Amino acid sequence: MWEGSWSMKIDNANVEPRSAEVTRRRALGVGVGLGLSGWVALRAPFSVGQEPAVDAAKTPAAPTSPLVAIVGGDVHTVTQGIVRNATVLLKDGKIIGLGQGLEVPAGAEIVDAKGKVITPGFVSLNLSGTGISGSPAAGSRLEDSLNPFDNNLRFALGVGITTGCAQLSAGGGPGGRRRSEDRFLGLEADEVLAELTERQDDLDYGRPVSLCPCCGLPALIFEPIEETPPTPITTRNHAVIKLSYGHLDGMLVKADAFYDVTPGSLSGALNQHNWRRQIKAAREYLQKLAEYEKTVQALKEGQERPRPPAKGTVTDGLIALVKGEVRLRTRAETLSEIRSQVALAKELDYRLCLDGVTEGWLAIPELSESGAGTVLTPRSRRDARRGEEDRSGSFVEMPLLFEGRGIPFAVAPLAASVSLNGLAGRDLTSLPLEAAFLVRGGASQSKALEALTIVPARLLGLADRVGSLEVGKDADLLILDGPPLDYRTYVETAFVNGQRVYDREDNPVWPVFPRPH
Repeated sequence: MWEGSWSMKIDNANVEPRSAEVTRRRALGVGVGLGLSGWVALRAPFSVGQEPAVDAAKTPAAPTSPLVAIVGGDVHTVTQGIVRNATVLLKDGKIIGLGQGLEVPAGAEIVDAKGKVITPGFVSLNLSGTGISGSPAAGSRLEDSLNPFDNNLRFALGVGITTGCAQLSAGGGPGGRRRSEDRFLGLEADEVLAELTERQDDLDYGRPVSLCPCCGLPALIFEPIEETPPTPITTRNHAVIKLSYGHLDGMLVKADAFYDVTPGSLSGALNQHNWRRQIKAAREYLQKLAEYEKTVQALKEGQERPRPPAKGTVTDGLIALVKGEVRLRTRAETLSEIRSQVALAKELDYRLCLDGVTEGWLAIPELSESGAGTVLTPRSRRDARRGEEDRSGSFVEMPLLFEGRGIPFAVAPLAASVSLNGLAGRDLTSLPLEAAFLVRGGASQSKALEALTIVPARLLGLADRVGSLEVGKDADLLILDGPPLDYRTYVETAFVNGQRVYDREDNPVWPVFPRPH
């Protein structure tokens, strides 16, 4: 079994908690006061994530909304170990009970998960062209662009993705387009490459460069006389959505989960100088705002109210970054890029999330000290520079090094959208496969599962809602017919916000083959 050899027996029931504290919490796994009008307490010999419930006689009458009981499965909670032969109770979009031997109330919808594996829904940090129709126009409501009947939602649900961070504006990086190094040249039609490329002169060989007629080396025909102006800092907008196919309510979770900066905006001395000025302006505005609020609170009756400070060029996203509410997210592939971003974040005191980090194995001390979150794509490769093979390029065992030093890492696929052309296994639906490649790189299977669930949830600031199975969290979970990271495993059923949104037999978006023995 993939969960390891550290299991321990409790009352003749195999339970594999992460800590001894969980083994001592033998209580009812039903949440009270989670927005329910009331629920009759259920007694159980063992549960996860909840203290003993109140007396049933003092509990209000049960609500009339339906309750779902998933029984008999092995529950991988991610944060509190594995519970064998467990029952999970779902109601009003929340998990209200999780444990062994829970009594199933009369009238509940029973889902038989005997012999199955239950995990949290997977969280994708890169989502494009799924669930959102086009780019929301300026001034329009994001909710009006949501499409709960997008068939791409079903493809993503079929591999276990229940929550995604969707890119709303262009800007390169982790979007819907594949990078040039991800192409299979000669195996894709020219018209397919043309659709994936904004500039025709970027096809296959990059932009044309003038060559010196004498030596044939790249050269500029006209050398610039004036100082090169800094590149404007360009940000991308995102929104976190639930892949609640057929259900619009609760689909939008959060807007602007990151302060996402396009690659290159923070590189170079001039751009970094410009960035420092923007951070300084944001902090000065917050200081003036705090002084203004303090002055307003001290006003006496009849005194004139002062004018609030002007924001100027300071944006709401920049304010959220400076206040620590979101992370700055950008792509950093090389060692120099990683070190530059880590140094800036340390100097200007904000939280960081780095995509790519292909040469991150060379920056282990810096990443570990900074506490930066990372987003890895294990199958993304970078050739080492000739003669510098020991200090450049990608390294297959980077996940092992990251886990050993406690560097948090999530996983991302090679492309962020669902693709039905070209070769399979290189689009959004390969996310679980990419996590399996983390194990190939030395990561433990538990950490690889965390990279699909709780780590991206933490980077999004949503760990209190998604990413693990605990009482009180959103009822986003999967019923699998095998281990989560086995390439032969199918998603049998997916629940989002407590609603059954995918069933393999009823939604033949993927081939329905029996699991081999």
